[in-house]
Amino acid sequence: MRVRTSRTLPVPIESLWTMLCDSRMTQETRSPLFRVGLPQPVECRLPDGAGGVGHSRECKAANGSVHQRITVWEPPHRLEFRMERTNLVHRWFFDSVVEEFTLAPEGESSTRVTRVTTGRIKPRFYLLCPFFKVGLREVHRFVFRNWAAA
Repeated sequence: MRVRTSRTLPVPIESLWTMLCDSRMTQETRSPLFRVGLPQPVECRLPDGAGGVGHSRECKAANGSVHQRITVWEPPHRLEFRMERTNLVHRWFFDSVVEEFTLAPEGESSTRVTRVTTGRIKPRFYLLCPFFKVGLREVHRFVFRNWAAA
């Protein structure tokens, strides 16, 4: 399963790269999906204090966290990581999750961000794929709204 979303945000590329490494989601959610169990992002950070291939990235949600390993580190243009472990509900449905962010400047004060989430769904849950895609798109939109407002 693959979900791809893109937005142009009124944020310079260097600032947006910093948000990929350390950001808090403070905007109110508009989506009822978060009220019915979709994990709502709260913050993402580099717990080692530094980034780079092989380093950790952690994202916390309202009801748990995801620990990730950075696999591509090309500041300020590309970041990719894979899920190592999580205590969120999707641990029951996915064998693996890989996230990729690509940033491209658009003028001096805007950046085009593209986020691609690729998940390998456990075979017995494959029929739920359309629901997972809807949920992931909502998570992407929520994070983009928070970054645009920062």
